[in-house]
Amino acid sequence: MANILSDAPEGYRDLLENTLTATLTTVDPDGHPRSTAVWYVVDDDGQLKGSTNASLQQYKDLRRNPNCCLFIIDFSNPFRTIEIRATAELTEDLENVTVRKLAQKYGLDASKAPLRKNRFTIIYHPRQLLARRFWADAILLGQDTASGE
Repeated sequence: MANILSDAPEGYRDLLENTLTATLTTVDPDGHPRSTAVWYVVDDDGQLKGSTNASLQQYKDLRRNPNCCLFIIDFSNPFRTIEIRATAELTEDLENVTVRKLAQKYGLDASKAPLRKNRFTIIYHPRQLLARRFWADAILLGQDTASGE
């Protein structure tokens, strides 16, 4: 079991630890990308995780095709990003453990998170991590400063 913080480039680990919102892109039944805003947490086991409900489209997409991408933008420098291309594993979260960890990370009272049925933990198994830092002139001139490709 890999630790995402160990695998991430040194100057980008904070993006995984901070309370940012990520974009989760899944693949719809027709093979088109579908994106949604999500919260995430690096769990005690070092794995990157999220939460979903069986009624949500992201759950249905991941159940059918586990290939996905989690894209995180540094709000203080929107040209600094990390992209996690991953295979998602869905595991039942009967006690809503992951929801409570997300609530705690994002400053909500975890004790008030109601116990809900059909809740699943998304474990993101990274295939590739791409860390990028663009500068405005590089974007205009077409120069890419990616690492990890």
